[in-house]
Amino acid sequence: MCGQIRMCWPAQALQSEGDTEVMCSRKSFIGLPTTHFYIQRCLQQPIYDGLRKTDSKLYVDFDDMMFKLYGEELPKYNFCKSKFDINETTRVLKDNLDRIDKIVVSTEFLKRAIVDNFNYDRVEVIENMLPRWLYHFDRRNYARYDKPRVLYAGGMTHYGLDGKDTGDFSKPLIEFLRKNIDRLELIFVGPIPWFLSDLSEKIVSIPFVNVLQLPRVLHDIRPDFYLAPLRECVFNKCKSDLKYLEACTVGSVCIGSAFDDSPYSMIDERAKIYNTMNANHIEKMFFDLWYKDNYNEVIDRQYEFMNSRWLENNTERYKQLFKTEQVRI
Repeated sequence: MCGQIRMCWPAQALQSEGDTEVMCSRKSFIGLPTTHFYIQRCLQQPIYDGLRKTDSKLYVDFDDMMFKLYGEELPKYNFCKSKFDINETTRVLKDNLDRIDKIVVSTEFLKRAIVDNFNYDRVEVIENMLPRWLYHFDRRNYARYDKPRVLYAGGMTHYGLDGKDTGDFSKPLIEFLRKNIDRLELIFVGPIPWFLSDLSEKIVSIPFVNVLQLPRVLHDIRPDFYLAPLRECVFNKCKSDLKYLEACTVGSVCIGSAFDDSPYSMIDERAKIYNTMNANHIEKMFFDLWYKDNYNEVIDRQYEFMNSRWLENNTERYKQLFKTEQVRI
C-alpha cells in the first residue's frame, strides 16, 4: 500500500507529463543507464552492496518508523514488529548513510528524528499525495443517514490481537463507541477488534482491501465520520496524515488523536481527541459535529486543505527533487 502511494503513483504522474523518464523495475542494480535510483524502505544490505557498484545517485524513501528512534521500537501491539529485526535495520541504515545521497520522508517529525538519531541532514519532506483520478468523488454536504455512519479503515496493526492491548483505541474512545453503539452505524475495514467483538451483531465488518480498491469502498460507504485514533508514541508520531487525506476526499469529518507532533495536527479543533478527554467529552464533541452547520464547516475546511494534496498539483516537487531526466524506482 505505502509503495503505491509513495512510489508508483508519483512515477505514473511523472511519466504522464513526459519530462522525466521513469523506470519501475528493480531486477538489476548494475550497469543500468540511469542517473538516480529512488527506493522505498531500503534496509537490506545486499541492495546497498549492489548499489555501491554504480555511480547513480541513491534516494531512499521512508514513510514509517523502520528503525529505532529516540530509544523506542515499534509498539508491542503492532504485529509487524515480529516481521523484521529492528536492531538490524537500524544498523544497516547507519552503515550505509555514506552511500545515500538523500533521504525522503513523509513528515517533518520523521525528518527531525532521522537528523537527531543518525546525524544525517540530507533529508527532504514530501508529504503523501493522492491522485485525483482515483480519489475524485462528488462533493458532499452534511450526512445522508438517520444514524451517523462511522468508518474505521486503519487496519489490524493499530490494535492488539492478544485480547489485552487495545492499541490505538483509548479506553474513553472504546467506552464512547460501546455506549453509543445503537446510535451509530459503525463499520470496520477488516475484522472487528477483540474489545468490541461482543457487539459484532451491531457492527459491520467488510473485508480488508488494497490501496487500489479502497477508493471504491469509500465511495460505496460514504461515511459521515472517519476515525483516526493513535496512541502517543514515537512510532505514531512518524505516521503520515494519510487517513485525513482519505477522509477529505470522500467528504467525511476526520476525528483523530491530538498530542505533540501528532500527524493529525491539521484536523479541525472540534474533531480532535485529546488524552485528557473522557467518554462523555468525546460523546459531546461527536454529536456537536453532527449538527449540520458544524459538520459543513469542517467539511468545507477539509476540502480546501485537500487542494494542496492532489498529486497532479505537486509533480513539480518530484521534478525538483531529482533534477534529472532518468530515474529508476
